[in-house]
Amino acid sequence: MELVCVCLSMAALFLLCAFLTLRCGLHASLAPLTALAAAVLWLTLWGMAGRLLAGGWLLLGLCAAAGAFALLPRRGARPDLRRLCSPGAALFWGGTMAFAVYFFLRQPIATGFDELSLWATAVKVTAVDNALYSTADLGVPWSVTQNPGLPLLGYFFNFFGTYADWKVYLAYNALALAVYAAVLGTLRWAQYRLWVPLAAVLWCVPWFFTTYNHTIYLSTVYMDSYGDIPAGLVMGGAVALWLALRCGGGPRWAVLPVLALAANIKANTFVLALVAAGLVALDGWLFPDGPFKKGLARRTGFAALCFAAPMAVYFLWNVRYVGALVARNTAAGGMGDTTPSLAAVVVNGIGILLGRPAAGFYAERQGQFLQAVADMGAQFWTPAGRMSMVGQGCVVTALILGVFAAAALLAGGPLRRRSVCMALAGTACFGGYNLMLALSYGFIFKPFQAATLVDYNRYIYCYYIGWFLPALACLADAASAPEAAGPTAPRRPALRALAAQALVLALAGGMLLRWQSLVLPQLSVLGYSDLEFVDRKADQAAAASVSAALQDTDRIFFVSQGDTGQRWFAAVYDFYPLPVDYSGTTDHTEQYGGGGGGTFGLPELREGTDGVYRTYYHAYTPAQLDAAVRGSGCTVLYLQELDDLFVKSYAELFTDRLAAALAGETPLYRVTADGFAPEPLPAGPAREVSAP
Repeated sequence: MELVCVCLSMAALFLLCAFLTLRCGLHASLAPLTALAAAVLWLTLWGMAGRLLAGGWLLLGLCAAAGAFALLPRRGARPDLRRLCSPGAALFWGGTMAFAVYFFLRQPIATGFDELSLWATAVKVTAVDNALYSTADLGVPWSVTQNPGLPLLGYFFNFFGTYADWKVYLAYNALALAVYAAVLGTLRWAQYRLWVPLAAVLWCVPWFFTTYNHTIYLSTVYMDSYGDIPAGLVMGGAVALWLALRCGGGPRWAVLPVLALAANIKANTFVLALVAAGLVALDGWLFPDGPFKKGLARRTGFAALCFAAPMAVYFLWNVRYVGALVARNTAAGGMGDTTPSLAAVVVNGIGILLGRPAAGFYAERQGQFLQAVADMGAQFWTPAGRMSMVGQGCVVTALILGVFAAAALLAGGPLRRRSVCMALAGTACFGGYNLMLALSYGFIFKPFQAATLVDYNRYIYCYYIGWFLPALACLADAASAPEAAGPTAPRRPALRALAAQALVLALAGGMLLRWQSLVLPQLSVLGYSDLEFVDRKADQAAAASVSAALQDTDRIFFVSQGDTGQRWFAAVYDFYPLPVDYSGTTDHTEQYGGGGGGTFGLPELREGTDGVYRTYYHAYTPAQLDAAVRGSGCTVLYLQELDDLFVKSYAELFTDRLAAALAGETPLYRVTADGFAPEPLPAGPAREVSAP
C-alpha cells in the first residue's frame, strides 16, 4: 500500500513534467529537476504562511490540471507523447521507480547522528504535523531554523500514507536522478555511445567525491538524508540545466526555480547557490547567441533574476522567518541567536588576513582562525587530506580543471570560450568558498570543532560535486555538438567529438574501477545486510510499545546512561509527536551540562572527565533531579538504559526503588505526588503515526 502511495506522488510529478514539456517547451530530460524545484518552492511559501497541508493539496490539484491540459487532445490534435521520452527522462523515471521498489522491500531507516538530530526528524515532524518543523515542540531550548527545502521534498513523497524513512531516501535520490537527467540534457537515443558512459559517471559521482577509503561500515551515499550531497548536486544541476537549455532550446526561466532550491537546502551552502547563479548569469551575459550588444538589456535583466531567485529565498527564510522564530524563542526563555553577525565575521576575518589588528571576540578567536586556515591548506595540499577516491583537494581540483580543459580543447567556437570562462569563474568561487569555511571554523564553530576541522570533508566535497558536474556537461556538449549537425559535419569537429566521447568512456571506466575497488557491494546501497538496522529497529519497537501506554498530553523525561546525545535525538524522533524533554540541566553555561541525553549521577560520584563524564554529566542530587523532572512539566520518565550509578544515586525517588525497571518489567515511570511510580505497558499493537 505504501508503494502505491508513493506512486501517487510520482504520478502528480509526472503530470507536472508533462505540462512543462508539452506546453512549455522544456525538454523531457530537464523537466523533472525544474518540477521538483518548483514544487519545493511552492510548499516552502505555503509552509511559511502556516498552511502547508492546504498548499500540498492545491499543488496536487494543479499538477493534475496541468497534466490534463497537456495530455488531452486539443482542437483535434493529439500531443506528441514521444517528446516525453528521452535518455535523461528514462534515467529519471526508471531510476526513481527502481529505488522506490528497492527501498520499499528493504525498508532502510535513519541511523546517523545528524539524521536523527535534524534531517530525518525534520521530515517526520513535517509529515506528522503538516507544518514546518521549526514550529514544533521538540523539547529543545533553541529554535530549529535549518532551511526547509529538503524536508519539504521528503514531505512531498510522504504526503500519502504512513510516514517512512525509506520515502525520504527515495525523495533525495529522485532529486539526484533529476540532476543526472539534466546533465544528460538534450542527448538523443541514437547518441548511446555518449549517454551510457555519461550515466555511469554520474552514478559514481557521489561516491567518488565522498568515499575515499576502504569502508568497513555501510556507505550510505544513496541512503542518506543529509543535505551536503544534495547541495552540491543542485548547484551543479542548475548550471548543467542552463547549458542544456542553451544547447537544445527551451524556456530559460526553468533554471530559476532550481537556483531557488539551491538556496533552500542548507544555510551554510547558500554560497553554492550564489556560485551557480554567478556561473549561469556570467555565461548568459558574456556569450549571447548573436551580437553582444543585441539583447544586452534583456540579458542583464536575466542575470539579475539569476541572483534574485536564491537571494529572495535566503531573505524570506533566513532573515524574515528565522528572525521571527529566534525572537519568539528568546522571549520564551530559549537560547535565542548565539551566532555572531555574518557581516562582522567577514569584515574582521578578512582584516586579520590582511594583517590588521582585531579586538574583542575576534582577537580572542584570531589564533583559532589562522590555525583553521593552515589546517585547511594542509588538507588541500598534503596526502593526509584524502577528500575523494583520487586523493586530496589539489588532485580533485586538477581533475575537474582537466575535464574543463579537455572540453575547451575538444569543443569549437563559443563553447570553447564558455568552458574556459566557466573553469576560471569556478576556480575563483572555490577560493571564496574556502574563505567562508575558514571564517566559519574561526568565528562561528566551537574551538573543539575548529581544532580537528570537524565535518570538513562534508563541507568541501559538496563544492567538488557541484563544480564537477558543469565540467562534465561541457565535455558532453563538446562530444555531441558535431553529431547534432548530422553526417555532413566537417571532419575535424567530428574527430574532436569522437575524442571527447572516448574521454567520457575512459572517465566512466576509471571511476567505475576505482569505485568497485573501494566500496564493496555488501557495504553499499546495492546489497547491505538487514543487520545494519537491528539496533534502531529494536529502539523503535520499544518506543512504539511505550507510546501505546501514554496519552497525547504526556511529556517524556529521557534517561539513558552513557548517552552522548544520539540516543536522546533518536528518542525524540521515535516518540514524536509525543515530546521528549531536553532531559537535563537548563543551565546552558554549565561545563558538564546542556541536557539532551547524558549520564545522571550524584556530584560526588563523578569519576574523571573522560568519555561520557566529559560529554554530558548531570550532577544532580536526588532533590535536584526530582525538581528538574517536575519543573520541566514531564509526566513520565522513560528509562532506556540504567547503570549502577543511576540506581545508587536516585533509587529513593522511585516508589519501587527501580525494581520493575531492573527486572525488565517496564521502562516507564509515572510522575506522582508520592514519587515516580512504575507504569506497566499494555499488551497489543502500538499505535501508528500517519501522514494524511
